[in-house]
Amino acid sequence: MAHSESSSHTPKALAELLGYLNFSSGASDPKFLRNLNELFDQAADESPAREAWRGVYERLCAGLAELRAHSPTFADSAQAAAVLKLTFESVLPAYRAHHRDLLFHQTNEALFRPFFIGRVFEAVLAEGSPWDETARIVTGALARLNDYLGHRPVAVLNNRQKAEPYGHERVRPVPLYVAGAGPERSVYGKLAARALAIVGGADSDLLAQASFDPGLLDELAFDPRAYDFNHPVNKRPNYHFGQWDPHRIDGRGHYRRFVVQQSLLEALLERVEGGDAGRRDELFEEAATVLAGTILMSSGTSGNGPDAHDSTTSLATLLPRIAAYRDAFYRESLARLSGAHGDRLRAEAAALRQPFAAARQHLNGALARRRALQMQHAHLAIQFARLGYPDAAMRQASIVPAA
Repeated sequence: MAHSESSSHTPKALAELLGYLNFSSGASDPKFLRNLNELFDQAADESPAREAWRGVYERLCAGLAELRAHSPTFADSAQAAAVLKLTFESVLPAYRAHHRDLLFHQTNEALFRPFFIGRVFEAVLAEGSPWDETARIVTGALARLNDYLGHRPVAVLNNRQKAEPYGHERVRPVPLYVAGAGPERSVYGKLAARALAIVGGADSDLLAQASFDPGLLDELAFDPRAYDFNHPVNKRPNYHFGQWDPHRIDGRGHYRRFVVQQSLLEALLERVEGGDAGRRDELFEEAATVLAGTILMSSGTSGNGPDAHDSTTSLATLLPRIAAYRDAFYRESLARLSGAHGDRLRAEAAALRQPFAAARQHLNGALARRRALQMQHAHLAIQFARLGYPDAAMRQASIVPAA
């Protein structure tokens, strides 16, 4: 560990991280999240074969011990020590256990990303002392974290009582971008950051039509739940591209968190990683542009607040409007590209009759293939079960990651 950036012998960013953990009550702090992002980056670079979040825990514990020995400010560091232990040894395992059915297909490394860990810290801190009440803090932190459901029509019974969704289906989306903190340092975060930059450069009238104001975006995250193409709630148009979180609303009635589907990110990056290595940057730019376009499409479907669409709005009137500004966005994006890349895409658009045609068609094809494979394995599982082969049925069902 370096020993040159602060009087306490502890690097400044690490000291700031531990200061937040020791003195904060859980209010979100972009600087804290930025520092945590950098610490994850360092841990990943130094031990590429190891899960970065484990290295971060060790670094924070070692840094706290050093500050306790050298800095009077940290003479009483009981809160930071307790929060670190509660977060990494209690809340994170409890989160995995709570979602053992819903997130069985995800690795710890995929979930325990910098901003996600930051949100866990916030939830633990918000529960407050006494810090030895582990059961209370873990239960409360999980309730704070599991704050996203997505599009789930709520049934109303004949007695007018609402049938609440299954509690274990609520999840914490994994943040990729946080206002003030920037993007998470991963390929997902890099793609999201470039897409948001492209959206931010779009025509203001077009953004208004799409119900997307970049200034109102507090967080862009991905839904870690497997996308079940056969589930009735996922039949909603554009839902597989994402939506504004309908339960994250500010005092003026605006949605503040946008959640995309992981399957969308994977499909876009599949073309980048599997394409010509010499054109990797160009393919990445095309993927980011298509991600930006799909965000604008799904934003138009959900609207930017609960009152965005009145009772007279139907899909028949909404979808043509979305298609119109989507096409305008892609034409505008293509016009801004110059050089050989722009020339290639303009020739491609002329041949395939739409801007960014190859990237858009790849995305649609990848999602269609994923849906077809899910359906095949699900139907095979049913047939094996009917024939009396439960082991074979379970093997087919386990291939489909949906809960």
